[in-house]
Order: sequence, then C-alpha cells, then structure tokens
Amino acid sequence: MKIDKQQLINGYFEGTLSSEEHAQIEKLLQEDLTFRKDFKFEKEVRDMVVSHEREKIKAELRLLDRKVKPTRKLTLWYAAASILILLGVSTLLFRSQPSTTIEQLYSEYMEPYPNMVNPQVRGEIKLNKSMTEALANYDNQAYDEAASLLEELYKETPDNQTAFYLAICKLMLNKSEEAIQLLQEQNWQTTTQLSPTIINWYLGLAFLKQNNREQAIPYFELVASSDENLNASAKTILEQLKETK
Repeated sequence: MKIDKQQLINGYFEGTLSSEEHAQIEKLLQEDLTFRKDFKFEKEVRDMVVSHEREKIKAELRLLDRKVKPTRKLTLWYAAASILILLGVSTLLFRSQPSTTIEQLYSEYMEPYPNMVNPQVRGEIKLNKSMTEALANYDNQAYDEAASLLEELYKETPDNQTAFYLAICKLMLNKSEEAIQLLQEQNWQTTTQLSPTIINWYLGLAFLKQNNREQAIPYFELVASSDENLNASAKTILEQLKETK
C-alpha cells in the first residue's frame, strides 16, 4: 500500500500516529531527502504559528492591563488562563511524543509567568527606573539582564513581587536552586498579587528541573486540589510522573 507522506507528517504533529507509522517517519527522514525537506518546512511553519500566538497573547495581556485595572481574582484567573493557552500552543509540536522523563515534563510545561505588573504603577507605588527596565527585559526574554536588575532591587527592598519575577528569571536561566530558595523564603500570604497556586506551580516545576520527583509531587498535588485553572495541568503532570522513570 502506498504511503501518504503528507498524511504521515500531519499525523506526527497532531499526535495520531501508531508505533508502526512512527517507524515509517524515522525511516523516511533518513532515506528520503524530499520528505525530509517537507517535514522540516512543516515544522518551521508550525514554529511560526507558535511564535505568533505567544506574541498575540502577550499583546492582549498588555492591552487589558492598560484598559482596565482588574480585581485580584480576575487578574489571577486571567494570568493562569494565559499560561494554559501558552502551554497548549507550545506543546502542539510534541504531542506525538508523550513525555517519558522528568526533564521532558519540565520542558513541556515550563512557561514564564506573564508580566502582570502595570508598566506605570506597582500597586500604589510608582515604579522606579530600574524596575521598569527589569520588567522590559523580562518581557523581551532577556532574563539575565532582568535578573541582575531584580537582584539589586531585591537587596534594597526584598518584597514578594520582586522575589517572584526574580525566581522566574532564575528558572529560565537554569538556576533552579536559587529559584526554589526565593520562592520558599517568602511569606506569600501577605501578597495580594499572586495566588498560592501559582507559587506552588512554579515550585513544582523548579523541582522537576532538578529531576526531583518526590519534592515536586506535593506542590502539584496542592495545585491539582485547587479550584484554579492550572489544576487540570497539574493532574496531568501527576499522572505522567507515575509513568516516568
């Protein structure tokens, strides 16, 4: 029976291939130059879609933040929802390859928290130049520069919000131990900006980054038992952790 190569490519990215079809894909990638080019082109197109959707979501978040100052509950819901959307888009290319390691789980689910700090004010306190610059770098994914500025600010005023965004920068820079320390040493009950569920989510991810299943599971269990939007993703992670080695 003649192989429908385009159908194979589509099935790969849609996660519908059987084990036999996966083997066919691998064989064609090795032996068929035209197929390899078509496969590469399809991946590049999908990567462009992912990039476009990420930028679109970020732009919508900034627009919403400028138009209306939402309540804490709405802000937390919207931020959590945006993470879910980003997760859905970012995993589009990988659904055909179920995560089998903790490292893959981390890569699949880790997304930086959107900048929910108003560019002009931080609560009722005007942002200083360093914070504005730090958040601009954060938005531009320049996490090294953002972390340097946030560290200086945190030394001067060790508040929760600065600690949180610094911790996310540390995670994005593969410094999970520093991120964990920042997240664990804060009293998150005193903040009105961040939900405990969000903190538990990133602590779970930080321990995944360290390949520490035992430490990660309790945090994802807390997220899974919450009534916030990330609970479904946390349940999926817990299910996959049972199957990983």
